[in-house]
Amino acid sequence: MSAEPVQASTPLWPEWQLHPKQWGHSFHPMCSYMGMFPARIPHYFIQKFTNPGDVVLDPFSGRGTTPLQACAENRIGIGVDLNPLAHLLTGAKVQAPQKDDLLRRIEELETDMFYGLSDEPHEDIQMLFHEHTLRQLVYLKQMLDKDNACDRFILATLTGAMHGAQHRNGQSSSFLSISMPNTFSMSPNYIRKYVEAHGLKKIPIDVFKVLRTRVERLYKKSNPPAQGYAYLGNARELNRVPDPYLRRKQVKLIVSSPPYLRVVKYGLYNWIRLWMLDENVASLDQRLDQHPKLPDYLKFMNEVCKQLYNVMAPGGVCALVIGDVKAPRQTVGLNLALEVWKHLEAKKTKFHLHDILEDTLPKNAKVSKIWGEERGEATLIDRVLVLYKDEFNVLRDVVSWK
Repeated sequence: MSAEPVQASTPLWPEWQLHPKQWGHSFHPMCSYMGMFPARIPHYFIQKFTNPGDVVLDPFSGRGTTPLQACAENRIGIGVDLNPLAHLLTGAKVQAPQKDDLLRRIEELETDMFYGLSDEPHEDIQMLFHEHTLRQLVYLKQMLDKDNACDRFILATLTGAMHGAQHRNGQSSSFLSISMPNTFSMSPNYIRKYVEAHGLKKIPIDVFKVLRTRVERLYKKSNPPAQGYAYLGNARELNRVPDPYLRRKQVKLIVSSPPYLRVVKYGLYNWIRLWMLDENVASLDQRLDQHPKLPDYLKFMNEVCKQLYNVMAPGGVCALVIGDVKAPRQTVGLNLALEVWKHLEAKKTKFHLHDILEDTLPKNAKVSKIWGEERGEATLIDRVLVLYKDEFNVLRDVVSWK
C-alpha cells in the first residue's frame, strides 16, 4: 500500500553529507565518470518522494547512479544519455545478469580465446598496454555483443579497468594499462612524456583474471530487486525515447546532473574507453551538449526542462544537481542553479520552485582537482535545484540509510 503524502513541514537539507560518499549498491563503482555524484543523493530524494514501483528518471544518466539506486530500492530506474559510454554503464547496471551466468560467459570467452589480431590497434593504444594484455582486449572487443546482458556487463566492467594506477610491486594490478589516473584519459602526448620521465614499463596483465576479481567485488550485494531501462537519447528530445513510462507521464522523480557550463569534454577525457567501444572521440564531443556561453546554456536548460515537465506525473519532483562555475583567474563563482531558475521563470515555466539547496564539497572531492590551482571553471559548491509539478508533497519525513 502506498504511503499517504504529508505536507513538507521542514525544508529539505543535504542530509546525505552525513553518510559515506561510497554509500550504495556495489555496482556503483563499476567505472569512474567525470561529473558523477554519489548514490546517497538520489537515495535521499527516492526515500522522500517515491514508493516501491514508482518511476525514477535521469535524463543525463552518466554512469547510471540514479537509475541503479532506484532499482536497488525497488523502483523503476530509467536512464537516458547521448554518450554511448554512459548508455553502456547504465544498461549494464539496471539490467545486470546473474553472477553465475556472468562467470560462465567469462570462462567461455577465455576457453575460446584466439590470439590473431584482425585489426591492429593504433600506436596510441599500443603505448598503454603490454602486448599480451592488448591481444586479449582486442579479442574481447571483437567478441562482445552489447545487446547481450552478460557481454554488456563484461564490457562495462572492462571500461572501468582500462586505465589506473599500478600496484607498487609492479607485478600486478586491478587496472590494465601502464600507471595513470583512473578517472579520465590523459592526452597521448602527455602520456608519452610521463612514461619517459618516470621510466614506466608495461607489464603483462591477464584481462580475464582482472575481470573475475572485479566481478566478485561488484557482486558483493545481490542483484537489485527491480530492473530498469537505458536509452541512448537526447534529453531535449525525450518525446522520441520509446519508453512507455515516459510517454504516459508516469515519472514521479527526476534526479540528475546536467552538463556544467564549459567544464567537461566527455569524449576527449574518455578516449581510451571509447576505443574499446569503437566510438570516434571528435564526433562524440560534437554530438554532446557543450555550451561555452551562458545564454546558450540557459536556452538548453529551458528546452530540457520543458521535456522533463512533459514526462512527469502530477506531484512529481525534479532535483537537478548544478555546480557553480567560474572563469580562470576569477575568485567568485556563478550560481548557475539560480541563473537556470531565473531563466526558467522568465520563460514562464510550468515548474514551481521549492528550493535551491547548497551542497558544499570538500576541496579534494572535485574531479577537477587534477588540474591544480589553474583548473578554472569548476568551484567547490554544488547546488540542487528542486522543482515540482502542481503540488509539493513528501511521502516521508525520515530517510532510512540502511
